[in-house]
Amino acid sequence: MWEKTKNFVRSQALLSVFVLGVLFTSVLTVFGILIFDMEPTVRLTVFTICQLVLSGLIILLMKKLEVFDIYDFRLKGMGKGILFAWFGIVYAAVSFFIVFMQIPANSYIAPSIYGLLIIILHPFIGTGFFEEVLFRGLALKILLNKAGHSKRGIVLASVVSSILFGLVHLVNIFAGADVLPTLAQVIQATAIGLFFAALYLRTRLLWLPILFHGLFNLANQIFGAIVSPEVLQQSAENQSNPDVMGLIIMTMLSTIPPLIAGLVLLRKAKPFEFAVDKPRIDVECT
Repeated sequence: MWEKTKNFVRSQALLSVFVLGVLFTSVLTVFGILIFDMEPTVRLTVFTICQLVLSGLIILLMKKLEVFDIYDFRLKGMGKGILFAWFGIVYAAVSFFIVFMQIPANSYIAPSIYGLLIIILHPFIGTGFFEEVLFRGLALKILLNKAGHSKRGIVLASVVSSILFGLVHLVNIFAGADVLPTLAQVIQATAIGLFFAALYLRTRLLWLPILFHGLFNLANQIFGAIVSPEVLQQSAENQSNPDVMGLIIMTMLSTIPPLIAGLVLLRKAKPFEFAVDKPRIDVECT
C-alpha cells in the first residue's frame, strides 16, 4: 500500500501536498471548534496537545514517504543560523512593538503563571512545530522530489509550498474569522512561508523556521495573557470591521519585507539530497 502511495505522491506532488495540507489543517480547525467552549487556558493546552499529536503523524508519514531526514532536527549550527537569519529577529521585534503600541497603558493585568506559560510555549511547540513539519518538512520535500534539487527546482518548490501554506489559512473563515482579515493573512503567510522555506534550504535546520515561526506568532499572542479581556474583545471587534485602506497598507508592510528576504536567501540556496540514515556535510551559512 505504501509503495502505491509513494508512487502517487511522486507523480501527483502538487495535488498531494494540497490535499495533505488541507487535511491536517482542517482536522485541527474542526478540533478547535469542538473545544471552543472550554476555558481559554484549558482549550489552548488541549489544542497544543492535538497539534503535537498531528505533528507526530506527519513525521510518521514523512518516514513512510521517505522524505524524513533526522539531520533536519540537529542542534549543531543553530547559533550561526540564528545570526544568519537576522531578518527574522528584526521582523519579530517590529511585530511585537506594533502590537504593543496598540494596547492602552491601563489595560494590562497580572496573568496566571500557567496561562502565561502556555501562551508562550504554544507558538513554538504547537503551531510553529506543527506547521513547519507539515509545510517545510513534508510538503516542501515532496515538491523538491518532483521539481528536482536543481536551483530552478528549489525556487519552484519553495514558491509553490509557500502559496499552499498561505492558502490553507482560508480555513480560518470556517472557524469564524472575517473574510478581509483572512485574505490579508493568506497573503502575509505566503510571503512569510517563502522566508521560512528559504531559511530551511540555506541552513538545512528545521528548528530555525520553527523558532522564528514561534516568535512571529508570539508577538501577536502574548498580549492575550497580559491584557484585560475587555480590551481583547474590543480588539476582536475592530478586526471584524477593519479599515480597508489601513488593512491594505499593513498587509503590504508585513508582506514585502519577508518576501524580499526569502528571495534573497533563495539566490544562494544549493541543491541537496536527503540523508535518511547517514551523516551529511553541514552547509555553511554564507
